[in-house]
Amino acid sequence: MPQTPTVVYNQNFSTSAGTGGPRINIDYRMQLIQQRESAAPFLALMLHINSEGTQTYQFNNFETRPNPKKAIVNASGTAAGTVANTVQITLATASNATFFNINNIVIAKTAVAGSGQTVVGIVTALDTTNGYVTVKPNDPTKAFAAVPGGDELQVWGNSQPQGATSANPTGTQPKLNTFYTQIFKDSYQVNRTQANNRLYGAPERDRLRSEREIDHLMDIERALLRGDGIVDTSYFSDPRTTLSGLLNQIQSNVLSYGANLTTQALFNFMTTVHAPKYAPDGKQSRRMVLASADVMAAINNIALATRRELQVATVFGVDVSKLVWAGRTWDFIEHPILSDVLPGWAVVFHPRYVKLREFRPTRLEANIQANDADYYKDQFLTELGLEVQLEELHGVMHP
Repeated sequence: MPQTPTVVYNQNFSTSAGTGGPRINIDYRMQLIQQRESAAPFLALMLHINSEGTQTYQFNNFETRPNPKKAIVNASGTAAGTVANTVQITLATASNATFFNINNIVIAKTAVAGSGQTVVGIVTALDTTNGYVTVKPNDPTKAFAAVPGGDELQVWGNSQPQGATSANPTGTQPKLNTFYTQIFKDSYQVNRTQANNRLYGAPERDRLRSEREIDHLMDIERALLRGDGIVDTSYFSDPRTTLSGLLNQIQSNVLSYGANLTTQALFNFMTTVHAPKYAPDGKQSRRMVLASADVMAAINNIALATRRELQVATVFGVDVSKLVWAGRTWDFIEHPILSDVLPGWAVVFHPRYVKLREFRPTRLEANIQANDADYYKDQFLTELGLEVQLEELHGVMHP
């Protein structure tokens, strides 16, 4: 069972009775996670490896992806053509005709070429409204073979005639993603009499500060995992926003593995997560994994059964267990919140494409009480968001 982080009194930023007076604004950005990295490993890692400021509470990014060079043929398929003549192939999804271009060389994946036939064609016309791809045999002495329903039409390059003008222009439209920051506030107050007491071996104000530090830290970590990314203007004069957590930004790769995580299920999931190859530097072979304790136990059993060595290291105060399998490296980190409230869950992410966006980094605002108040009041304040790029590079596992 995950343990609440230990309260650590830090006299460097003391808010004891003697500091009452002018308001104090203390930079607490890194102090918040100090000696508590294992309690909030995601925040700790992001602060160190991928954090960037934002100028507004709403921020955007644009994503552009190359079109897939393949599409599924509709269920009725296409009859065989005749020598040197075209055939019209209808795609299951009409808009997928945009994946092709004039003079593309295409191959029907499972089609079988009979005598005098070929499965290799060249695209001569496109109808992106109805999903028609017109193809003639690449070898003009042959006929294009029948294409079965549900087959996959694949692009294998393009071929332009000598002396031809420029190729038919193509392009994709960038996707706009919108994200929001979330404001976190945790305050505490103590009257001036109690502030001078030493009931627990330390100033009462310092003790309360340490408690609120932990609450503030864990609230941020929970939101970074499962915030739902909304804008609420229903009952506030100013909008209230929540950030989009990592779990809620991953839609493409979700593995529901049932009662037990098996070696084959893990390997197949690895293959799916690593399928997109966008980076030119080869870094697509590595991922980080935030995992609950029972997933960590399953990974240890898989490592033992397959004679894989789990190498454990500490990175920025966080214990990381590295598993190398089939040329892919996954760095596993046990996450106490997942262990506590989402047992059996794990989230796989590429840290290059996940970014902490800080609007107002964590501050300790001391002495924010009214001028005539007979108490001290302090507050932790943070405003930040989470930006996830190319969500198909990440994944989620759960029972």
